[in-house]
Amino acid sequence: MSSPLRVGILATSSCVPQVELHTGLACLHDAGFETVIHEQCSKQSFTFAGNDDERAEAIWEFATDNSIDILWCARGGYGATRLLPLLHDLTQRHGPPRKKLLVGYSDVTVLHEFVRTNWNWSTLHAVMPSAHGFLQLQPQQWAATISAVRHQPSPEPWSPHRLEFISSVADSITAPLIGGTLTLWAALCGTPWQPSAQNKILFFEDLGETWYRIDRMITQLLQAGAFEGAKAIILGDFKDCNDESTLVRKDHDSDEKIPLRRVYSQRECIQETFSHLSNQLKIPIALTLPVGHGPNFWPLPLGAQYRLSSEGQLQLVSWDWQQ
Repeated sequence: MSSPLRVGILATSSCVPQVELHTGLACLHDAGFETVIHEQCSKQSFTFAGNDDERAEAIWEFATDNSIDILWCARGGYGATRLLPLLHDLTQRHGPPRKKLLVGYSDVTVLHEFVRTNWNWSTLHAVMPSAHGFLQLQPQQWAATISAVRHQPSPEPWSPHRLEFISSVADSITAPLIGGTLTLWAALCGTPWQPSAQNKILFFEDLGETWYRIDRMITQLLQAGAFEGAKAIILGDFKDCNDESTLVRKDHDSDEKIPLRRVYSQRECIQETFSHLSNQLKIPIALTLPVGHGPNFWPLPLGAQYRLSSEGQLQLVSWDWQQ
């Protein structure tokens, strides 16, 4: 009988709630994983799980530990982008660590792209043990996540579901899919770690951003040429990303306020922003992939080869972690 996969748990961004972490770890243990928790997970420096050096060193320590197969982030939050220069310097001095799997999402988006392009690692957009979504997983979502981490192929959760297109698509597209949380993708714009969209399918989701900010990020990425060469864009959940109208007082004698204009639904906002982008780029944009910060928490391999059909079916063609 083969030994269980050894999972290193570390915190790359915000400080970690310990009760939630250990509750999540119990689920990993029940699934048969052996876990190693880095001591850095219990640290706090300002809002972060330790200072930048401590968090970068924790990543490097587990990345270079040959007894650890998988790095699973405890949670997201904020702070991973601050680590990229430190990880770059470590890589320049010592060379890339051997191939492993990085699991997480949200703020981990920037690390997914860094380890994929600089270390040739596999990456999985999936829930994290101390994040709120971990205990909200449906049994099928948890089973799909565990199968993906264990190298086991499983039917794509979205395979019966057809994505909706902003504009009509004539031919199917086969390409690697990269991306994650839109806010983090935009934060890489103009840095040495700005991702290349060339011949890629881009995936975006987000949480808690008013729609004008979403539109502003898309506009920034468009004007910076960050979509150049993209084959398609697929959108997941945009949880609590709604239109927000300025409120004005109804009259001087009342505290009641009314919107300055009509407030648009999220669907209307998506249609407006991404129809404009589709027209600019002349590429298909598809909606409703059940991946993100909720309500859907299905796992999504990143850097893997996918086929997007003209009927809106997304199929995982190949992923190096399953080979």
